[in-house]
Amino acid sequence: MPVPPSSTLKAPFRPALRLIREARVLPTAMRRSAPRRLVALPAKPPTDGAARLRIYDLCGVLKTLGWTCLVLPPSLTLAQRKRMIRLFGPDVILMQGVRHPLNRPDLYPGIPIAFDMDDADFHLEHLAQHVREAMPGVATVIAGSRYVADWALANGAEQATVVWTGTRSLPSEPPGQEVRGLTVAWAQTRPMDYSNEAAFVARVMVRVAEAMPGVTLRLYDRREGDAADFAHGFAAPGLRVEWRPSMSYGDYLKSFEDVALGLAPLLPDAPFVRGKSFGKVLGYLERGVPVVCSDAGEHPAFFDPDTALMSNDEDVLVAGMIRLLAEPGARAEMARHARARFLDCLTSHAAAERVAKTLGALVQAMPLADWREMSGMVPRRGLEPPRPYGH
Repeated sequence: MPVPPSSTLKAPFRPALRLIREARVLPTAMRRSAPRRLVALPAKPPTDGAARLRIYDLCGVLKTLGWTCLVLPPSLTLAQRKRMIRLFGPDVILMQGVRHPLNRPDLYPGIPIAFDMDDADFHLEHLAQHVREAMPGVATVIAGSRYVADWALANGAEQATVVWTGTRSLPSEPPGQEVRGLTVAWAQTRPMDYSNEAAFVARVMVRVAEAMPGVTLRLYDRREGDAADFAHGFAAPGLRVEWRPSMSYGDYLKSFEDVALGLAPLLPDAPFVRGKSFGKVLGYLERGVPVVCSDAGEHPAFFDPDTALMSNDEDVLVAGMIRLLAEPGARAEMARHARARFLDCLTSHAAAERVAKTLGALVQAMPLADWREMSGMVPRRGLEPPRPYGH
């Protein structure tokens, strides 16, 4: 078979492409004398919401807490990853799950691994085996929920700590409720994959629109190729439906500034949903949107009657939504209480402080000189570090 022209053209430039990829992280990798060194292995680029919040933004805050963080781009090969790790000599690796094919603990022998698992990936058929195989080989699990932490401990992990996903807080205060229209958001990523929750949203919004004609339901994460029929399935008398395309995280946050209520249903009949935490409500809370949520998952550990409309009774939720849509003052009071709690518990800084405490305890408990020499990943004292671009 003839070699494709694109491959023929790329072949002579592969060493240069490798240099370019590594050049971005090489200055940090050379900081071997820095205390508290962490290598982070995100599953995806920072355009991915979970990777941005639980790795990239988190490491940005960890740097202010005394950690030197080397975040390796997902595009690096295994050889490139190991080369940077040898140069850097990390105290610990922060690995974001197994959704990246090179995020496997056994590929980095001897180095303590803090395994970040936000979702219940062990309930996904294509990932379940990889997650199970990872558990005995990690030093600790940083879980997004109690459900995920309990599973990890039951499946071979020595330690597990719950760290709720945090997000950055914008410098501007969110707009007041009096200037917002009658817009209800359901900010679920790939909402068509959550059929139970979609059916719940449709039922609730039909009843809300009957009482308050002119209300808008705003859906999120429309991508090229998505069938418009999905949004049409929410159509009802008195209800306007819009489906926003995928957007940057900054635009995502700003899109909530005209939203009156944010829906966060969790129907744990589907096992994967049982591990859900706060990812989709963070934007609501940061931009002052009162949350309407199920009494499930981590919600009861954070919300109370002052900070959210929380119930598993549809009648209670519909009546509460109608009342809140009609009373901007009541919405403002609920949003104020919720945002204050958000700033205490769900910011990137709050998450980083908890992760830093976990990592610090882990590193202190490890015989660093022993594992560095045994692993072969870091040169023994007195040896020159390997050349960064040796092959």
